[in-house]
Amino acid sequence: MAGIGIVGAGISGLTLALRLQQLGVEATLYSEGDAASMSSGRLPNTVARTQQTQARERELGCEHLADPGCLMDTVSFSIKGVPPLEFTGRIADPYHVADFRLLLPALMDDFTRRGGEIVVADTSPDAAQVDRWSQRHELMVVAAGRRSVAELFPRDAGRSPYDSPQRRLFAGLFHGIRPSTTFAYNISPACGEIFRMPMMTRHGLVSSIVVEAIPGGPFEPLTLMDPAEVAPALLAAIAEHAPRLREMIDPAGFELTGPEDALQGAVTPTVREAVAKLPSGRVALAIGDAWITNDPLTGQGANGGSACAWIAAESIAAGGPYDVGFAHATDERMWDEAAGPVTMWTNMFLQPPPDHIIGLLAAAATRVEVADRVMGLFGDPVRNWAVLSNPDKLNRLVDALV
Repeated sequence: MAGIGIVGAGISGLTLALRLQQLGVEATLYSEGDAASMSSGRLPNTVARTQQTQARERELGCEHLADPGCLMDTVSFSIKGVPPLEFTGRIADPYHVADFRLLLPALMDDFTRRGGEIVVADTSPDAAQVDRWSQRHELMVVAAGRRSVAELFPRDAGRSPYDSPQRRLFAGLFHGIRPSTTFAYNISPACGEIFRMPMMTRHGLVSSIVVEAIPGGPFEPLTLMDPAEVAPALLAAIAEHAPRLREMIDPAGFELTGPEDALQGAVTPTVREAVAKLPSGRVALAIGDAWITNDPLTGQGANGGSACAWIAAESIAAGGPYDVGFAHATDERMWDEAAGPVTMWTNMFLQPPPDHIIGLLAAAATRVEVADRVMGLFGDPVRNWAVLSNPDKLNRLVDALV
């Protein structure tokens, strides 16, 4: 029996594989593509990794793409209005932003250089393939896989308040934006959000722009048009809805960095059942995107996946039997310690903010201490949700700062 089988070589699957390897637990990673295909593929996401995620990678000995230009240390926040509500907050522990087409192959190389096995599948595995693989292992952990996820892990209606996308998405890498380590976070009510981050890519240090469009609103056409033709319309939207970001852009040089450097689509926020019993008698545990798909609005997907992978690795390393009871206990621990707060926070922010959140943002616009604290909460989602979900606790925090 060859230890643990892990399906999916995203941040969750790779973090789990590397941590198990570090803890002396044999693991085999099953991936839809090899490192070369990942590095040459289409932009998969635009991810900012928090200090907590970076600390886990340092503990694994997997620090990559360390360049001060892709460490975000401030946030420029704006809600459009007359006048706009604006503030700038400092990030005490900067976020690291790197193209996953560079980062994931580097982590795959770390795993194989240390003796790990990666099995490359020709297609996205279905549930039957996961079952066949399970016959080699004591436990299957599914971190990705379009077909297997849908077949093995049904939607958890109690934890999934939405049955349709709350935003349509456009993301792209662009030339023509002045270098900056500031994260531009712009909200336009009834329209959506526009974000800008620095990112280390195969083109060097460039800017990523993400548009989160409320369906039916004025941003939605940006998520549907040909990416090669989006720059003029995107520039016009930025000028109207994110004027401070517009000041950073040279219109003559504003263009996509390449035809593979854009993505479009929509996400229905979904939590799935985390445990499946396979025909082989083995158990499959879902983590990462196989378990929870959150809208990227709060930028917590990869960070939550890393945190849950770490928790799962600790549970696995403590020993079996890896039965249904083990899987449910691990599921509950991942939800309580990482995934639950992120999911509830993100789902709340997909709706117009409640009064106590508006009060917090208004205080941040007048006091730098509050602005810095607001930005600090983004890096600690468990504490963040404990504060944001409790108006009394949030008001006490603001009162203590002002």
